[in-house]
Amino acid sequence: MKRENILRVSSGKKQNNSEIVYHGLAFCILAVLVLLCLPLSAAAGNDRQRERFILDFGDSHIRGQRGEAAPIFLKKALRRQHPWVNVSEYRLKKVVLVAKTKHGRGGAQLRVGPEVTGFYGVGGHPRSFNGNHRKSFDRVRIHNPFNQSWGPWQLLLRGNFKVRKVVLEVEKRRSHPSYRHGYQDRVVPRPHYGRRPGNHPIPQQQELYQGRIFVKMRW
Repeated sequence: MKRENILRVSSGKKQNNSEIVYHGLAFCILAVLVLLCLPLSAAAGNDRQRERFILDFGDSHIRGQRGEAAPIFLKKALRRQHPWVNVSEYRLKKVVLVAKTKHGRGGAQLRVGPEVTGFYGVGGHPRSFNGNHRKSFDRVRIHNPFNQSWGPWQLLLRGNFKVRKVVLEVEKRRSHPSYRHGYQDRVVPRPHYGRRPGNHPIPQQQELYQGRIFVKMRW
């Protein structure tokens, strides 16, 4: 009887231990699955909020004059090619420039609001410059240096370019942009660059609206 009781107790302990191990493994597997699903759901949420707009430039030949960069006005092109889009409802996340340069020494900058990125090299070769094969075009990704995204969106091209398209990756704003901390709310005096006859300084021109001084910007 004692031996049977001991066997029963030992078998009961083994069964309890196996159940504990089983439940522990199940909990670990469930925790791993939850951790794996969290970034996927977050990425899916971000993908739902982000949109892409393709601006077609039809292999346009763009070249700066006298060493100056040639600008591409992205907001203007977006309004022209996608007139139903309200640009003020979006933040720019990044730009993909599909273009090529004649000698592979050209560069592109992205200007958003008051911020400008450094130059990003754009490849190319003289032999394929006049061709239209898709592999002859370089693809350059430039991230937005100014997350608020108000102000101008411009690509500044320095060199001899052919531009096929520009892809804008944007994100829907939760609310309309506030310019409270932007250029429009700052009292910025405009400099004068000379004096009138009689040694009188040229008065600075300012635009007044509801008690605020606004500075005109080129969009």
